[in-house]
Amino acid sequence: MTTPSRRHIDCRPLRALLAVFVLTFSGVALSQNDNRFHIDLVVFANNEQASLYEEDWPDNLHLRYPRNWTRISSSASSPQKVDYMDPEFAQTLRSLRLSSRYKLLLQTSWQQDLTARKKSPAILIHGGKQSGNHYELEGYIRVAVERYLHLDTNLWLSSFGNRGGNYYLPRQPLSFDEPEEESGFVDESFESSPEYAEFLKQNPGYSPQRSQTQAQSGDSPIDRIVVMKQERRMRSNELHFIDHPRFGVIIKVSKISTEQASGEENAAQ
Repeated sequence: MTTPSRRHIDCRPLRALLAVFVLTFSGVALSQNDNRFHIDLVVFANNEQASLYEEDWPDNLHLRYPRNWTRISSSASSPQKVDYMDPEFAQTLRSLRLSSRYKLLLQTSWQQDLTARKKSPAILIHGGKQSGNHYELEGYIRVAVERYLHLDTNLWLSSFGNRGGNYYLPRQPLSFDEPEEESGFVDESFESSPEYAEFLKQNPGYSPQRSQTQAQSGDSPIDRIVVMKQERRMRSNELHFIDHPRFGVIIKVSKISTEQASGEENAAQ
Protein backbone atom coordinates (compact mmCIF):
# COMPACT_ATOMS: atom_id res chain seq x y z
CA MET A 1 0.00 0.00 0.00
CA THR A 2 1.28 3.40 -0.95
CA THR A 3 1.31 6.06 1.76
CA PRO A 4 0.07 9.42 0.46
CA SER A 5 2.79 12.02 0.38
CA ARG A 6 2.30 15.42 2.14
CA ARG A 7 2.02 17.21 -1.20
CA HIS A 8 -1.10 15.24 -2.07
CA ILE A 9 -3.05 16.61 0.92
CA ASP A 10 -5.62 19.15 -0.24
CA CYS A 11 -4.99 22.36 1.78
CA ARG A 12 -7.49 24.52 -0.06
CA PRO A 13 -10.27 24.26 2.59
CA LEU A 14 -7.77 25.29 5.32
CA ARG A 15 -6.54 28.25 3.26
CA ALA A 16 -10.09 29.37 2.60
CA LEU A 17 -10.90 29.18 6.30
CA LEU A 18 -7.74 31.13 7.15
CA ALA A 19 -8.62 33.80 4.58
CA VAL A 20 -12.08 34.23 6.10
CA PHE A 21 -10.54 34.52 9.58
CA VAL A 22 -8.05 37.18 8.46
CA LEU A 23 -10.73 39.23 6.71
CA THR A 24 -13.05 38.96 9.70
CA PHE A 25 -10.32 39.97 12.15
CA SER A 26 -9.25 42.88 9.96
CA GLY A 27 -12.85 44.06 9.71
CA VAL A 28 -13.18 44.04 13.49
CA ALA A 29 -9.95 45.98 13.90
CA LEU A 30 -11.01 48.59 11.39
CA SER A 31 -14.44 48.98 12.96
CA GLN A 32 -12.90 49.47 16.40
CA ASN A 33 -10.70 52.31 15.11
CA ASP A 34 -13.10 53.77 12.58
CA ASN A 35 -14.16 56.57 14.96
CA ARG A 36 -10.76 57.21 16.53
CA PHE A 37 -9.88 60.91 16.59
CA HIS A 38 -7.04 63.09 17.80
CA ILE A 39 -8.21 66.18 19.69
CA ASP A 40 -6.25 69.31 20.63
CA LEU A 41 -7.86 71.78 23.03
CA VAL A 42 -6.85 75.07 24.61
CA VAL A 43 -8.99 77.28 26.87
CA PHE A 44 -7.79 80.80 27.60
CA ALA A 45 -9.01 83.86 29.50
CA ASN A 46 -9.20 87.41 28.18
CA ASN A 47 -6.96 89.61 30.32
CA GLU A 48 -8.40 92.90 29.10
CA GLN A 49 -10.22 94.67 31.92
CA ALA A 50 -12.78 96.14 29.53
CA SER A 51 -14.18 92.64 28.96
CA LEU A 52 -15.37 92.58 32.57
CA TYR A 53 -17.94 95.28 31.86
CA GLU A 54 -19.10 94.29 28.37
CA GLU A 55 -22.10 92.42 29.73
CA ASP A 56 -24.11 91.98 32.92
CA TRP A 57 -23.42 88.48 34.13
CA PRO A 58 -26.40 86.72 35.78
CA ASP A 59 -25.97 85.26 39.24
CA ASN A 60 -29.00 82.94 39.30
CA LEU A 61 -27.00 80.12 37.75
CA HIS A 62 -27.70 76.42 38.07
CA LEU A 63 -24.48 74.53 37.44
CA ARG A 64 -24.15 70.78 37.63
CA TYR A 65 -22.36 67.78 36.13
CA PRO A 66 -24.18 65.05 34.17
CA ARG A 67 -24.21 61.41 35.14
CA ASN A 68 -22.46 60.20 31.98
CA TRP A 69 -18.94 61.60 32.38
CA THR A 70 -15.31 60.66 31.91
CA ARG A 71 -11.83 62.12 32.35
CA ILE A 72 -8.78 62.45 30.13
CA SER A 73 -6.18 60.09 31.57
CA SER A 74 -2.79 58.62 30.73
CA SER A 75 -4.08 55.06 30.89
CA ALA A 76 -5.04 53.03 27.84
CA SER A 77 -8.64 54.19 27.90
CA SER A 78 -10.79 56.57 25.92
CA PRO A 79 -10.13 59.48 26.13
CA GLN A 80 -6.37 58.87 26.39
CA LYS A 81 -3.98 61.76 26.94
CA VAL A 82 -1.12 62.02 24.40
CA ASP A 83 1.93 64.26 24.07
CA TYR A 84 1.60 64.69 20.32
CA MET A 85 0.15 68.00 19.13
CA ASP A 86 -1.13 68.92 15.68
CA PRO A 87 1.42 71.31 14.02
CA GLU A 88 -1.18 73.92 13.08
CA PHE A 89 -2.62 73.84 16.58
CA ALA A 90 0.88 74.08 18.09
CA GLN A 91 1.59 77.24 16.06
CA THR A 92 -1.65 78.82 17.28
CA LEU A 93 -0.78 77.88 20.84
CA ARG A 94 2.61 79.59 20.54
CA SER A 95 0.90 82.79 19.38
CA LEU A 96 -1.42 82.69 22.40
CA ARG A 97 1.51 82.23 24.77
CA LEU A 98 3.31 85.24 23.30
CA SER A 99 0.30 87.56 23.69
CA SER A 100 -0.14 89.47 26.96
CA ARG A 101 -3.84 89.78 26.14
CA TYR A 102 -4.57 86.15 26.93
CA LYS A 103 -3.99 83.83 29.86
CA LEU A 104 -3.85 80.10 29.22
CA LEU A 105 -6.13 78.14 31.53
CA LEU A 106 -5.85 74.66 30.03
CA GLN A 107 -4.11 72.94 27.14
CA THR A 108 -4.43 69.22 26.50
CA SER A 109 -4.35 66.69 23.66
CA TRP A 110 -5.93 63.28 23.61
CA GLN A 111 -7.25 60.43 21.46
CA GLN A 112 -10.86 59.34 21.75
CA ASP A 113 -13.29 56.90 20.15
CA LEU A 114 -16.16 59.24 19.32
CA THR A 115 -19.79 58.18 19.44
CA ALA A 116 -23.18 59.76 18.71
CA ARG A 117 -24.19 62.78 20.77
CA LYS A 118 -26.69 60.92 22.94
CA LYS A 119 -24.05 58.38 23.95
CA SER A 120 -21.06 60.72 24.14
CA PRO A 121 -19.76 61.18 27.71
CA ALA A 122 -19.05 64.58 29.21
CA ILE A 123 -15.31 65.18 29.57
CA LEU A 124 -14.62 66.91 32.88
CA ILE A 125 -12.45 70.01 32.58
CA HIS A 126 -10.56 72.13 35.11
CA GLY A 127 -7.69 74.58 34.80
CA GLY A 128 -6.24 77.90 35.80
CA LYS A 129 -5.46 78.93 39.36
CA GLN A 130 -6.79 76.79 42.17
CA SER A 131 -8.65 78.53 45.00
CA GLY A 132 -9.78 76.30 47.83
CA ASN A 133 -11.57 73.28 46.42
CA HIS A 134 -12.14 74.78 42.99
CA TYR A 135 -10.30 76.09 39.92
CA GLU A 136 -10.84 79.21 37.87
CA LEU A 137 -12.01 77.05 34.97
CA GLU A 138 -14.38 74.14 35.55
CA GLY A 139 -17.15 72.34 33.70
CA TYR A 140 -17.19 69.88 30.84
CA ILE A 141 -17.25 69.45 27.09
CA ARG A 142 -18.65 66.79 24.77
CA VAL A 143 -17.15 65.79 21.41
CA ALA A 144 -19.31 63.54 19.24
CA VAL A 145 -19.57 62.36 15.65
CA GLU A 146 -22.67 61.74 13.56
CA ARG A 147 -22.96 63.12 10.07
CA TYR A 148 -20.72 65.94 11.30
CA LEU A 149 -18.48 66.44 14.28
CA HIS A 150 -20.19 68.15 17.21
CA LEU A 151 -18.81 70.06 20.18
CA ASP A 152 -20.92 70.99 23.21
CA THR A 153 -19.35 73.21 25.87
CA ASN A 154 -20.63 73.87 29.37
CA LEU A 155 -17.69 75.67 30.97
CA TRP A 156 -17.66 78.25 33.73
CA LEU A 157 -14.96 80.75 34.63
CA SER A 158 -14.96 81.92 38.26
CA SER A 159 -13.43 85.00 39.83
CA PHE A 160 -12.63 84.43 43.49
CA GLY A 161 -12.41 87.27 45.98
CA ASN A 162 -13.64 88.62 49.29
CA ARG A 163 -16.98 90.11 48.27
CA GLY A 164 -18.84 86.94 47.44
CA GLY A 165 -22.02 86.96 45.39
CA ASN A 166 -25.07 84.72 45.06
CA TYR A 167 -23.04 81.96 43.50
CA TYR A 168 -22.39 78.31 44.14
CA LEU A 169 -20.08 75.82 42.48
CA PRO A 170 -20.80 72.08 42.25
CA ARG A 171 -17.98 69.75 43.14
CA GLN A 172 -16.63 67.65 40.31
CA PRO A 173 -17.55 63.97 40.80
CA LEU A 174 -14.67 61.80 41.94
CA SER A 175 -16.08 58.36 41.22
CA PHE A 176 -18.62 56.92 38.80
CA ASP A 177 -21.05 55.85 41.52
CA GLU A 178 -21.61 59.40 42.81
CA PRO A 179 -25.07 60.95 42.37
CA GLU A 180 -25.74 63.33 39.52
CA GLU A 181 -25.64 66.27 41.90
CA GLU A 182 -23.82 66.53 45.18
CA SER A 183 -25.87 67.20 48.27
CA GLY A 184 -25.68 70.57 49.95
CA PHE A 185 -24.35 72.58 47.03
CA VAL A 186 -26.82 75.41 47.69
CA ASP A 187 -25.97 77.72 50.60
CA GLU A 188 -28.51 79.15 53.02
CA SER A 189 -28.25 82.76 51.84
CA PHE A 190 -28.64 81.85 48.17
CA GLU A 191 -31.54 79.52 48.91
CA SER A 192 -33.47 82.41 50.49
CA SER A 193 -32.62 84.89 47.73
CA PRO A 194 -35.08 86.20 45.07
CA GLU A 195 -32.79 84.79 42.37
CA TYR A 196 -33.14 81.25 43.72
CA ALA A 197 -36.91 81.67 44.12
CA GLU A 198 -37.09 82.68 40.46
CA PHE A 199 -35.00 79.67 39.52
CA LEU A 200 -37.36 77.31 41.36
CA LYS A 201 -40.33 78.95 39.62
CA GLN A 202 -38.72 78.26 36.23
CA ASN A 203 -37.76 74.70 37.25
CA PRO A 204 -40.70 73.31 39.26
CA GLY A 205 -39.39 69.73 39.20
CA TYR A 206 -36.12 70.59 40.89
CA SER A 207 -35.74 69.54 44.55
CA PRO A 208 -32.17 69.75 45.91
CA GLN A 209 -31.00 67.58 48.77
CA ARG A 210 -29.71 69.69 51.63
CA SER A 211 -27.33 68.10 54.06
CA GLN A 212 -24.79 70.90 54.38
CA THR A 213 -24.21 74.48 53.24
CA GLN A 214 -21.79 75.84 50.70
CA ALA A 215 -19.67 77.22 53.52
CA GLN A 216 -17.71 73.98 53.39
CA SER A 217 -14.12 73.82 54.53
CA GLY A 218 -11.79 75.18 51.88
CA ASP A 219 -14.40 76.89 49.66
CA SER A 220 -13.58 80.46 48.63
CA PRO A 221 -15.99 83.39 48.14
CA ILE A 222 -16.94 83.91 44.49
CA ASP A 223 -17.27 87.38 43.03
CA ARG A 224 -18.38 86.38 39.54
CA ILE A 225 -19.08 83.34 37.36
CA VAL A 226 -19.43 83.51 33.58
CA VAL A 227 -20.63 80.52 31.61
CA MET A 228 -19.84 79.35 28.09
CA LYS A 229 -22.63 77.02 27.03
CA GLN A 230 -22.60 76.49 23.29
CA GLU A 231 -23.20 73.85 20.64
CA ARG A 232 -21.01 73.87 17.57
CA ARG A 233 -20.93 71.75 14.43
CA MET A 234 -17.38 71.22 13.21
CA ARG A 235 -15.34 69.83 10.35
CA SER A 236 -12.40 67.55 10.96
CA ASN A 237 -8.84 68.81 10.40
CA GLU A 238 -9.90 72.44 10.89
CA LEU A 239 -9.20 74.85 13.75
CA HIS A 240 -12.39 76.01 15.45
CA PHE A 241 -12.60 79.04 17.71
CA ILE A 242 -15.43 79.55 20.21
CA ASP A 243 -15.60 83.18 21.26
CA HIS A 244 -16.78 84.69 24.52
CA PRO A 245 -16.14 88.11 26.07
CA ARG A 246 -14.27 86.64 29.06
CA PHE A 247 -12.68 83.44 27.73
CA GLY A 248 -12.32 81.37 24.60
CA VAL A 249 -11.79 77.86 23.26
CA ILE A 250 -9.69 76.68 20.33
CA ILE A 251 -10.10 73.06 19.29
CA LYS A 252 -8.99 70.89 16.41
CA VAL A 253 -10.35 67.38 15.83
CA SER A 254 -8.52 65.14 13.36
CA LYS A 255 -9.39 61.66 12.16
CA ILE A 256 -6.52 59.24 12.75
CA SER A 257 -5.73 55.82 11.37
CA THR A 258 -4.56 52.79 13.30
CA GLU A 259 -1.00 53.39 12.08
CA GLN A 260 -1.04 57.00 13.29
CA ALA A 261 -2.36 55.97 16.68
CA SER A 262 0.44 53.41 17.05
CA GLY A 263 3.05 55.96 15.96
CA GLU A 264 1.87 58.55 18.46
CA GLU A 265 1.82 56.01 21.26
CA ASN A 266 5.37 54.89 20.42
CA ALA A 267 6.58 58.50 20.27
CA ALA A 268 5.16 59.17 23.73
CA GLN A 269 7.01 56.17 25.24
